[in-house]
Amino acid sequence: MFLAAAPGAGKTYEMLAEGRRLADSGADVVVGLAETHGRGDIDAMAAALEQVPQRQVSYHGSAFAELDVDAVLARHPAVALVDELAHACVPGSRHAKRWQDVEELLDAGIDVITSLNVQHLESLNDAVEAVTSVAQRETVPDAVVAAAARVQYIDITPQQLRTRISGGGVVGADQAERALAGFYTPEHLAALRGLALGWLEERDLLDAATRAALSRAGVPPAPAERVVAALTGAPEGEHVLRRAAQIAASARAELIGIHVAEPSGLNEAEPAWLASQRRLLAEFGGRYEELAGIDVATTVIDYARAENARQLVLGATRWSRRRELLHGSVINKAIRSAGPIEVHVIPARRPPSRVEPVAIGAPPPPRRIALPAQRRAAAWVLAVIAPILLTVALTPLRSSLGLAGALLVALVAVVATALLGGLRPALLATAVGVLAADFLYTRPLYSFRVARLVDVVGLVTFVVVAAVVGGLVDRLTRQGVRAARSKAEADDLARLAAETITAAGGGDQAIGAIRAAFDLDAVAVLRRDGQAWQVEAWAGTTQLRHPDQADYSVELASGRVLALTGSRVTGQEAALLQVFLGQLRVRREQAVLHVIGQDRQRKDSDR
Repeated sequence: MFLAAAPGAGKTYEMLAEGRRLADSGADVVVGLAETHGRGDIDAMAAALEQVPQRQVSYHGSAFAELDVDAVLARHPAVALVDELAHACVPGSRHAKRWQDVEELLDAGIDVITSLNVQHLESLNDAVEAVTSVAQRETVPDAVVAAAARVQYIDITPQQLRTRISGGGVVGADQAERALAGFYTPEHLAALRGLALGWLEERDLLDAATRAALSRAGVPPAPAERVVAALTGAPEGEHVLRRAAQIAASARAELIGIHVAEPSGLNEAEPAWLASQRRLLAEFGGRYEELAGIDVATTVIDYARAENARQLVLGATRWSRRRELLHGSVINKAIRSAGPIEVHVIPARRPPSRVEPVAIGAPPPPRRIALPAQRRAAAWVLAVIAPILLTVALTPLRSSLGLAGALLVALVAVVATALLGGLRPALLATAVGVLAADFLYTRPLYSFRVARLVDVVGLVTFVVVAAVVGGLVDRLTRQGVRAARSKAEADDLARLAAETITAAGGGDQAIGAIRAAFDLDAVAVLRRDGQAWQVEAWAGTTQLRHPDQADYSVELASGRVLALTGSRVTGQEAALLQVFLGQLRVRREQAVLHVIGQDRQRKDSDR
């Protein structure tokens, strides 16, 4: 079996070349059918071998050439060459599909050399349509191809194939431009090539010579298929994870466990159930990713797409109908928006207990951020003094200012107190402001009695508004402290990641973690080889082959560059990424200085 990523890669040529090699060695070889498409070199190679005349099948007034199975069986050669295994035979033929013709020849003891394009593999039909937007109706069962004694992959780079197309070696010169802009785009060809390599790798059909040739050519191994499992605090969480591990093992895929946390700006402790499931995930050889998102279903599906995962495993929810009506069904939304991603819903094994699933293993409430003692003491003093001073200072304007104006000025004191010391001093400032405004601005003056209903409404409204504003200001103040601490922690983690990737040499796991942490489209470690760049390791939905293709790049060592690109990087993530890259540059400079220092010491010792 000669397998190619796209038409024009040279599978018919290789099939005929293999037939001639066998014939020259003394084997009995015939050409059952070869699709030469009028190309002179292919016609010449086919003419050098014995050919079995094709059978003419009439359909709707036209004659079509098909493989003459009876003639090949009657001739009974040792080897028959049959091109285009996925071809659908004209109605009236012996079989509906050419691969069925081939199976009959095999059953008769005739060895067959054939060819196939990857887009015709049955299991890849949906993936190919998603990539090329072209539905393939001629398909071959995977088992037929996998049963071949040898599958020879014909590798050709997208640029080489496009050059061949533009030169008129595959289609006519008048069709070349349209083909290059349609099916034969670099993106389509790269994706088809990846599908072919991935399919062969999954089934261990890449021979050592082909794998070595691809490695020498700088072609990275095809990314493994991925299975994403959502980790939750439900009682069935570990059962869902075990089933996901079984699915990943059967597909020889990488297992990724993800947990979606709702962003709150708080440094919350890791739930006990999550720590347990992370340990179980590590035992299965999977990797863990933590995501932040308000819409769980959308966050999970977006991540699965970014990882090119084909399968998503979710646990059946135990929410009540009322809760699903209020919050929506995560599973239903995930299924609706999954597209080509297969969604596995794992049912519960046991009836629900009285304890709500969300309460099991719930994390403790976050520790309240404490403000400095001196700051809180100053706030208590300000809560008493500021409202009184402001209302007294404005008494000359009492007739024009009125109670409403005095309360607005007192609200400024409440906000200032909340900024300084938090909610409790702000509540005290509210109480003092109400009393001062009542004493100085409501009739009868200089008493705490209120004669008019409108003034009562104004004072009550002020209390409510001031309490709400004070609470919000207090929360924002404490979240600002948390954000500063989180940024410091994130900067430290970025520095640690930079040290790790520098020490580890930029392996697949390290760059995969970097891509996930910064939500990048692609990360690659590139090595200069003369005037060209070779890909040492990469991760992501696209492949970077040159530092100029990246949004960010930094030199790891002499001739080695870390390249990164991302279309979804936010301003905050970009700042953190700059810290990470800056630390890499510092590590690089330290390494260079260390080498220089060692050279100087060696020279001094030689003297």
